[in-house]
Amino acid sequence: MIHYNIFSRYSSKREAAFFWRPHASPSCFKLLAFSFQLEAFLNLGKIAMARSAKAAGLVLLFLVLLFPCVVWADVSVSIKLDRKEATLMDSVQMVVSVSGSRSSDLQPMVRGLEAFNVTQGGTASRLEIINGKVNAGVDYTYFIQPKKAGKFQIGPAEVTVEGKTFSSNTATITIIKQPQASGVDRGPLFLNAGLSPTRAYVEEQPTYKVRLYRQMKVSDISLDLPDTEHLVFKQLGKPLEYQSVLDGKTYQVLEVRYALIPSQEGLYTIGPTRMTMTVHQPRRRTSRGLFNDPFFSDPFFSFSTGRPMTLASEPQALTVLPLPETGRPADFSGLVGRFDVESELEPATIKAGESATLTVVLSGRGNVNRIPDLKGPELSHTKVYADEPVLRVETDAEGLAGSKTMKWALVPERQGRYEIPPLSVSFFDTTTHQYRVIKTQPMSLSVLPGEPEAVRASSQRADEHAPEGSGKKAVEELGRDILPVHASAKDLAAGYRIRPGHVLFWLVLMVPPFLCGAAFWARRFREKSHESIAAAKAKKSAKRLIQKCQQGGMSSSELALSIRDFLNDRFDLALGSLTPDEGAEILKSKGVSLETAQRFRSVLQGLEGAVYTGKGHECRDIPEDVPKLIKQIQKEIR
Repeated sequence: MIHYNIFSRYSSKREAAFFWRPHASPSCFKLLAFSFQLEAFLNLGKIAMARSAKAAGLVLLFLVLLFPCVVWADVSVSIKLDRKEATLMDSVQMVVSVSGSRSSDLQPMVRGLEAFNVTQGGTASRLEIINGKVNAGVDYTYFIQPKKAGKFQIGPAEVTVEGKTFSSNTATITIIKQPQASGVDRGPLFLNAGLSPTRAYVEEQPTYKVRLYRQMKVSDISLDLPDTEHLVFKQLGKPLEYQSVLDGKTYQVLEVRYALIPSQEGLYTIGPTRMTMTVHQPRRRTSRGLFNDPFFSDPFFSFSTGRPMTLASEPQALTVLPLPETGRPADFSGLVGRFDVESELEPATIKAGESATLTVVLSGRGNVNRIPDLKGPELSHTKVYADEPVLRVETDAEGLAGSKTMKWALVPERQGRYEIPPLSVSFFDTTTHQYRVIKTQPMSLSVLPGEPEAVRASSQRADEHAPEGSGKKAVEELGRDILPVHASAKDLAAGYRIRPGHVLFWLVLMVPPFLCGAAFWARRFREKSHESIAAAKAKKSAKRLIQKCQQGGMSSSELALSIRDFLNDRFDLALGSLTPDEGAEILKSKGVSLETAQRFRSVLQGLEGAVYTGKGHECRDIPEDVPKLIKQIQKEIR
């Protein structure tokens, strides 16, 4: 496979080389792709001819059979927003992506922007050539700022390429009023928390948002959520970073979203969320004389000092209502949210003895982990075999979403037409505050005569042609057994006998127990050797991590990977990724105290915060308490 990837960026005030200009014709790129591909094949042919004539012939044959034609990809347009909710003072990034062409006749025209102030942010172009197929594109970036609150639909975006107009999808964004800041004074650094809605039903999922507003550089961010009984926090996606204006001041905002899942009714007071970080304040040199020159007042010669700081948000109140008794179905599934069901029967026509597959997909938003396993249909003269249900759960900015796929194999035993009754499930709809019952569509399965029917029919026709009064036929001998039939116990007395006391007697008696004992001890020895190897590997993993920490010079991402490798080697796991909560749960399950597990979680949250703030690849000083923490974990593991 031949793969070329050419990527170039330019702003609205710059241009690249002549054949990278944004208004160059697509034929220029087709010619360029063809030339790259031809050059690659020629280089391949030169290498083969330099080796031998036989190799050159094989390469030429390969070129004749597999030389692809340059194909230009179809043009498509898409629109994307960096988030689905913002305030009146936020700036939202909007990207209009055009695939299949690196140019357009005019700038994209986007509908639904009447309630926004729009600022152009430049363009980015790309060109890929994969197996002769050219996939080019250009991204138009805009920054939109809302004028009023509400829910708006942006799009579609229309782009004209070579006289043809292409439309994109639409995107929805909700604009809310400016949030209230925490604390008395809105300084250069403060923390804000919000809950929406403040009234919810049991197992409904209101959104809890934590926002850090800053006008200075911070690092080593860690977040401690309040611990409230019967309330569970579930993080929704990765933290967002954007710019916002508050009281005429511009802030960089770090926003983390959680789904708050209540399991019991009542009035809850959610305590303050605390965020610990290192704040860096620039400090300039104040020496006089030679170094008083303006040249040395450049920010390059300034350095910053870091000091730890902990911010706390204001408490939040949540009212959790019980699910109403009025209208509750007798078979209420316990689902709370918004759900839908789809069904499919494939194939709809089969022969007797064959199978058809009934597939039901129950999907939606809410407490998707409680999607029940539906009971398969009951059909007469039909065998029903259920497959293992497949549950998929994902999170996004709106909360938890997921689906459960259930399949049944239907095997009718007789021909005819089978009516498959609808399958139903009930749930509490959080939008209408009422119970709903959703059902699958009724379906029918047509069963044609199969092979067993044909066999029975042929046997019946043979009986019809048999002469009347023939009666039963005599038993005919078809053959004799080739082995002799022994009718007396004396026939078994012949052969070799092993008498007690003979050497063979003791061998036959003692060899099987000896072999069983040898196999048992060999297995025990092998298990002990595996255990010793695993113990030595676990011991070395802690020692190796402590040595890396003491050497220093590691970045936050490298330290996070080293901690993950430590847990994999120490507990014989296979973790591909690791969150702070998962790491703490693993340690607590291995006997580590709650205090030590929380310290471990705080370290991982600090590393995660550094990665999210774009400082994951910078070298950092490892705190001295990290090696001590690893040693403490080693002591407490049971």
